[in-house]
Amino acid sequence: MATSDHSFAYYCCLCIAWSTIVIVVVQLFIKTSTSFGTKTRHPPSPPGLPIIGHLHLLSSDLPNSLKTLASRYGPLMKIRFGSTPIYVVSDAKTAKEILKIHDVDFASKFTLGFGLSKFDIYDGYTFFNAPYGAYWRFMKKLCMTKLFNGSQLDRFVHIREQETMKLLKSLVDKSREGKPCDLGEELSVFASNIICRMVIGNICVEDPNLPTEIRKLVGDIMENAAKFSFNEVFGPLNRFDLLGKGKGLASAIRKYDKLLEQLMKKYEDNFDKLSSSCDEEQRDVMIILMEAYKDTNSELKLTRTHIKKFFLVSS
Repeated sequence: MATSDHSFAYYCCLCIAWSTIVIVVVQLFIKTSTSFGTKTRHPPSPPGLPIIGHLHLLSSDLPNSLKTLASRYGPLMKIRFGSTPIYVVSDAKTAKEILKIHDVDFASKFTLGFGLSKFDIYDGYTFFNAPYGAYWRFMKKLCMTKLFNGSQLDRFVHIREQETMKLLKSLVDKSREGKPCDLGEELSVFASNIICRMVIGNICVEDPNLPTEIRKLVGDIMENAAKFSFNEVFGPLNRFDLLGKGKGLASAIRKYDKLLEQLMKKYEDNFDKLSSSCDEEQRDVMIILMEAYKDTNSELKLTRTHIKKFFLVSS
């Protein structure tokens, strides 16, 4: 029995060793083949390690770690989170070049690797890190002119005031009673309640516990996505669920999708009533999104999946 256990452990160690060697060789091959014959100049970069890149140079206090590296390698440097290249900008002049002067060139944001698309049913429908194009321009225009312009945000002042008073009352009550207070949790509830009431306020009136349910679902998705994103460290092998976190992510997203579909159905069934009878203060973000969804003359067709992903990222 002992011999069998030793043999099993030996083969496990051998498999891990060979897997590590294969990953390193594949990464070196890809790096060599892509850089061969090119003369692209990259920003300064600290010495990295195979597989993990520069993760060993970063602590839990990420801003200070990057500040220390920037003081040595300059205001624009390149580091690698596993196999993913990241460019770090740490001065105002360079940031202005990127965000203002050459903003279109840098409009497309970072996306996770190929593997995530197998488990994320919303993959390719996001706005916040969508590639610069027709959809990105349409959503930016919608956000600036209807969803989050000054007058629309002013309509939500009463929501922010009410939730602020609820937060302060909760803190005062716990202080008087001598109870411990998790300020992080209190602020999370505060932000979640504001967002949910701004986006789906007409449904939150019917179900006050809805923000809590949504916050839990979104938290599960973010937790599983964070664990799954560690696959990026494995470079070309990131398309495989090496750590077994993909199923948890897919399950969390399905639960969220089911709830959002129910909410959108309620808005759809009562759309005419909501859009015509709501006063300005009751006109939430979902009503505006549903109007864009139903607009046959819109320059770009907004889908239900677009709306669900938008709400997920906003939450």
